[in-house]
Formats: sequence, structure tokens, C-alpha cells
Amino acid sequence: MPDHIAKTGCDRCGTCCTKGGPALHEEDGPLLQNKRLTPEHLVTIRKGEPVFSLSGADPEPARSEIVKIKGKGVEWTCFFYQEKEGGCAIYEHRPLECSLLKCWETADLEKIAGRNLLNRYAIIAPQDPVLPFIKLHDEICSLENLARMLAALKRESSQHQSMSALTDLVNSDLAIRSQALARFHFSLDLELFFFGRPLFMILKQFGLNMHEENGVYSLSLASSSLSAL
Repeated sequence: MPDHIAKTGCDRCGTCCTKGGPALHEEDGPLLQNKRLTPEHLVTIRKGEPVFSLSGADPEPARSEIVKIKGKGVEWTCFFYQEKEGGCAIYEHRPLECSLLKCWETADLEKIAGRNLLNRYAIIAPQDPVLPFIKLHDEICSLENLARMLAALKRESSQHQSMSALTDLVNSDLAIRSQALARFHFSLDLELFFFGRPLFMILKQFGLNMHEENGVYSLSLASSSLSAL
């Protein structure tokens, strides 16, 4: 389509779908109740985890928990996007954000961004035995101070202390996940919904690499990565 022609309709290019799956809102509850979506289709973005906003060029800490449709493999491309067909596998039952999304006009989507979001506690049954593990994980492995801890790595005076705190957080994160997995034997898909992405994976995008020795994990940061924090 020539640049001088204003876009007024979807041409099924798939660009929106390759940027990530939609966040779920309370209005999407029936999709879960009717099994159109299941927890295996979802990933949790925890409060404080770096995310990209609609207009922001750099990631910002998530202001609240976000449950969204997961990507494909290590990519963010929506799980339900069909590349060959150029369409959506659940188009007739797509979430609210997808029904409002217009790449040429984002006003409708911006009105609901961050509002009435579903979280794990609204999706998981109250009697589910995995809930105590999730609550413990939220308490011990909170990401609400992650941005501050990453910023502290830039300062020589606080770098060692921040690295030590992040290392402790990584070990606690993995320990609780391992305990839950040993008890319930759930899949990786469910782990990403129950606990979100492992902290070491989040930190990797900031140049922090994890190392394991005798079951203990440590972090290292290349000096060239400081500018990316």
C-alpha cells in the first residue's frame, strides 16, 4: 500500500500478531470458562517486570500483573497466529484487545490498556494446591524493586550489593519453581503461567548471565552491558 494512502482496514499483514499476544481483561473471562483459552496458552508478566508499552520505545516496569497469550518458542509472536494463512486460529473467539486493535488507529486500545486486567488469582481455582506456592513466590521473589536494583548496578558504590541481591533473588525464584515442579510435575507451559518467566531469563536481556555450580547459581555482568541497564 503506498505511503500516501491512509490505511482504513486490516490487510492481514500479521505485524501486530508478531509483536506479542494480547493481555487478558475481565471481559475475556468467558474464553477461559468455555475452554477457548487454557492456562497452557498463557504467560504471566509479573508486576515490576520490564515491558513495552503501546507508545514507549524502552521497556518500563509493569504497573500490575499481566496475563497474556504466550508467544511461539522464544519469540513473542502470538501463539495463535497462523503465518501461512496470515490469520488467527481463534479469530471468532479472539480476546478483547484483538477485537479493538487497529494498527492505523490505536485510540480504542489505549482506552482499555492496563484496565480491568485478569490476573492468575482470578483464573486459578481457589482450592488449587499450587496457589500457596504462587503466593510464596510473589512474596519472596517480588519484582517491584527490580528497576531500582538494575539501576544500582551502574553505580560502583552499590554494584556489589545489587548483584548480591539479584543473585539471591534468582536462587529463590528457581528454588520455589523446583519445589512446585517436584510436587505437581506440571509442564513448562504451566510454569510460565503459574510463575511467569524465570528471573534469570529477564535479566539476560540486560546483559546479566547466569552460571551454575553444584546447584548454586551466580550472576555475572559484562562491563559492556552497563550502558544497556
